[in-house]
Amino acid sequence: MGRKGLQVTRNIALIGHEGSGETTLTEAILYTAGVTARVGRVSEKTTLSDFEPEEKEQGKSLRASVLSFEYEKIAMTLLDTPGSQDFLTDALFAVRGADAAVLCVDARGGIKVNARRMWAEASKLGLPTAVAVTHVDELDTDFFRTLEELQNAFGQGVLPLAVPIGDNGRPDAIATLFEPKGEEPLAPYFEAITERVVEVDDEALEAYLESGKLEPERFKALLREAFLKRHIFPVFALATPKRAGVKELLEFLRDFGPSQEEAIRGERLQALGDTQAFVGYVIKSVADEFLARISYVRVLSGTLSQGMQVINQRSGKIEKVGAVYRVLGADLKPVEEAEAGDIVAVTKIEDVRPGDTLTDPKVEVVLPEPEFPKPMVSIAVRARTHGDEQKLVFAMRELEHDDRAFSFRMDAQTGDFVIQGVSDLHLQHALRVLKRRRKIELETFPPRIPYKETVTKAAIGVEYTHKKQTGGAGQYGKVVINLEPLERGKSYEFVDKIVGGAIDQSFRPSVDKGVQAKMQEGVIAGYPVVDVRVTLVDGKTHPVDSKDIAFQIAGREAFKRAFLMADPVLLEPVVKLDVAVPETAIGAVIGDLNTRRGRVISSESSDGMAVVHALAPLAEIPRYQAELTALTGGEGSFVMAFDHYEVVPASLQKAIASEHANHPQAAAH
Repeated sequence: MGRKGLQVTRNIALIGHEGSGETTLTEAILYTAGVTARVGRVSEKTTLSDFEPEEKEQGKSLRASVLSFEYEKIAMTLLDTPGSQDFLTDALFAVRGADAAVLCVDARGGIKVNARRMWAEASKLGLPTAVAVTHVDELDTDFFRTLEELQNAFGQGVLPLAVPIGDNGRPDAIATLFEPKGEEPLAPYFEAITERVVEVDDEALEAYLESGKLEPERFKALLREAFLKRHIFPVFALATPKRAGVKELLEFLRDFGPSQEEAIRGERLQALGDTQAFVGYVIKSVADEFLARISYVRVLSGTLSQGMQVINQRSGKIEKVGAVYRVLGADLKPVEEAEAGDIVAVTKIEDVRPGDTLTDPKVEVVLPEPEFPKPMVSIAVRARTHGDEQKLVFAMRELEHDDRAFSFRMDAQTGDFVIQGVSDLHLQHALRVLKRRRKIELETFPPRIPYKETVTKAAIGVEYTHKKQTGGAGQYGKVVINLEPLERGKSYEFVDKIVGGAIDQSFRPSVDKGVQAKMQEGVIAGYPVVDVRVTLVDGKTHPVDSKDIAFQIAGREAFKRAFLMADPVLLEPVVKLDVAVPETAIGAVIGDLNTRRGRVISSESSDGMAVVHALAPLAEIPRYQAELTALTGGEGSFVMAFDHYEVVPASLQKAIASEHANHPQAAAH
């Protein structure tokens, strides 16, 4: 049923590329619908949508925002999503709260990568999608050129429904094509729309082919059916600063958008079945400065009310809902309950994150998550104040719950506290939020690359004797070892080949323990040693002075001596990269990979985009996202995964050892 007392809901996601005007359009719609008394402007930091301090500071959307209002007896919710690839994850979850989408495309710059990405996501979810071509009143823009680009990218179902009239540079007005237009050049566009919409109904198609006419009301009914079936993607020209075309788009969404009942019939919600019990999907979750967590939930079936018990299908925990709020940006108004079709904020559910399915405890329904970007960029962090370490861990866990593309870990090898995200900008935003919420001052530095050490030849019969006399009980242990390389990935083997009692049986594990301790410390550059076999072949035990510690020390020092004799080398991690870029940038990207000691394996192209598959040392990648952005004008992205370890070129080994010794975390430890 939707909002209490209203029969129809419309949940619309505004999607697109950064700078394409989603937030400006959102504010224009709110003003046109009578929700606000003046149009909020990003440049003046007065928008209802971008209300977080960091968003106001940077002048762009960093999180998805929910704006619910009533317009002519219809319950409407706009989901204003970030257009930046740095904050794509928020957009991917937000569109799962929508029943239809509006793709914003800037007439000045055309279709960008993130617009294509979000179009694909809307298609995957089966969302009816309209297109808003913004800034058509700017100089040097051409709406019809942008329309042609849209049709080439997304198919011939992309057809104009509101077009500019007059000079393309400064159109006089926006005309809608809901009825025949006799004047050129609009008549061919109305004819194209009509021919498209009658294809959804055989009888209408036959009648139209016979008469060449279609009654206005029949045309509108078929237009709505074609829109809901994604057979047509209507395009609206907009000059948002003047609000030209905004009312036409708003009225289209009011009259033609899917209702809750129509939306849940789609394939993406088949898991609901026929249940009438509560099922909700978490599209956003955020902690505030007061240690409270606010979660934004799309109610898919049943009702949600204060104090109600729900189960989080991910964690299996039964939670008690706090208050339920209607949302208009930062403004939260308490309501008694939310119905199917509503998107509301709830409190008091602490272990919740975007993508969670909340249900009545008697229901078992789990809705799918989107495929969101993997964290590819890392920064090592340390609290400036010694007592803030525990606060830092707590704050990082909060951020992980807020943002599924953010993660943190303690690196077992280096001891660094490492945060990971999709870009430098993404991580810097996370750190600003952390500082604002929890007042923690941090130091940041590049994370250490997890190099390893190994040998390339054998060292045979290497001995070391540890002897210590201090006036009392002494220490004595003599060992003789062989050291040889193992196949990559075999790690470590210790072989006991002592014949007779040269070393007492009880002290042989001590040699192994000492060797492994030195392997963990490293020999040539302070990195762990791997892929070696140590064979204990001889030694000597003193009847009084031999002790566990003596043979540990002897094992350590014999290993160190043998390691230096066996042509040691450093190993570096090599990652596999899949780099997605515009076809026009592929040459520059391949050239850049070559400068990073990368090896291109293959590449393929499709629809103006290329994907380059390559291998490159991890040490060459920490700043790659920023430089890829510069190379591609913000259009490039990549994913990577560990592939293997290989020997570092000899010319770099000395510099790496020096860098390790001077790293701030090495000094801290």
